[in-house]
Amino acid sequence: MSGGADATQRTMLRHLVDYGPLSRPELGDGVGLARATTSAVVNALIRRGLVAELAAVQEGRRGRPTTLLDLDDEHYAVAGLEIGVDRVLSGVYTLRGRELLRTERVVESESVNPRGLLRHAQIALREALDQSASGARRLLGVGVSVPGLIDASTGTVKYVPSLGWRDVALRAGVEEALGGRAPVLVDADANFAALAERRARLRAGQEASSLVYLTGTYGISAGVLADGRLWRGGRGMAGEVGHLIVDPHGPVCVCGRRGCFEARAGLPAITAEALEPSTRRGGRADLPAAIDELVIRARSADQRVVATLTRAGTWIGRGAAALAAVIDPRVIVLGGHYARLVPWLLEPARRAFAEAQLVPGDDVPALEASAGADWATAEGAALAVLKSLTEGEQALPKGPTGQTGAEVR
Repeated sequence: MSGGADATQRTMLRHLVDYGPLSRPELGDGVGLARATTSAVVNALIRRGLVAELAAVQEGRRGRPTTLLDLDDEHYAVAGLEIGVDRVLSGVYTLRGRELLRTERVVESESVNPRGLLRHAQIALREALDQSASGARRLLGVGVSVPGLIDASTGTVKYVPSLGWRDVALRAGVEEALGGRAPVLVDADANFAALAERRARLRAGQEASSLVYLTGTYGISAGVLADGRLWRGGRGMAGEVGHLIVDPHGPVCVCGRRGCFEARAGLPAITAEALEPSTRRGGRADLPAAIDELVIRARSADQRVVATLTRAGTWIGRGAAALAAVIDPRVIVLGGHYARLVPWLLEPARRAFAEAQLVPGDDVPALEASAGADWATAEGAALAVLKSLTEGEQALPKGPTGQTGAEVR
């Protein structure tokens, strides 16, 4: 197949990833192709097992039934793996985003060294692959996330303050676990979560081209979308905003400096201030359980918890305002565990955000909650594999019976 035809297929596939399901005329108009060309490209993608026709839908009372097109849901799988301070999440999904399997492994504090966490990750990945589907599927790749500074081009973890990792060749370790059977992508958790947020917003008809996603899970990182694409900066490691100094006289951060954004508004800092030491384990918050406790107590109007969340929300608003002044996004999204605490964080955050605007008024970035919450990063990591196909970073599979990718049973 010629390079031009291949590029046209990728363009059409990209449009379906973002906006599907669509009729053939809608798809052709969306990518600017004539009807005959659209049909030829669609048929080629169907032969590859990447696109499928859905059941016809009736348009109005007297309209003719219209057959919709979307990503094929039967032949392939993509996987996402999230490595965190206290857990390893893994999910396997169809191309359309239907969940085939999700697993969560709790990680004890003695396992946070790279070798220990990678062992947990390898086990979780094998479990996901072994149990992902009743029939044979072909695995197109695995996205792996870590909260920190990542060189996505090499798959190297440059620095993760919350884990104490430096210069860890993570992609090589995961590729070894897979036996080289499928491509592996490594990136920061916020970047992957931003991709998942973008697709959800596009399919809901919401703003998604200019967006900042604040993770609020193990630290505070930002996934930045500009013109619909991830902005990585000059070295490919943009977004580690949790270690911006927002309060020079503030508490000491895990990175060793004082007054970082993360030390004021990160979830470990919030739980440490709001909950008694008996709720924490080994000096480090068990985040899912701690968030559960925060929600329970905030709902019962626990004054200590509500006051802590209000202060944290204020710092989130100030930090978000600093980001808005530099990046000027249309929307800033609070994701990760922040999403569960939105009833208590969002309003103080919005007040502080509005107060810090250089040009106040209605035309300021929106500050909103993500609907993705806990699993957005794993879902986005899997979605990144699909995006790598549409962007030409890996070859399109020849078809369900081809040899590209690893078989998932």
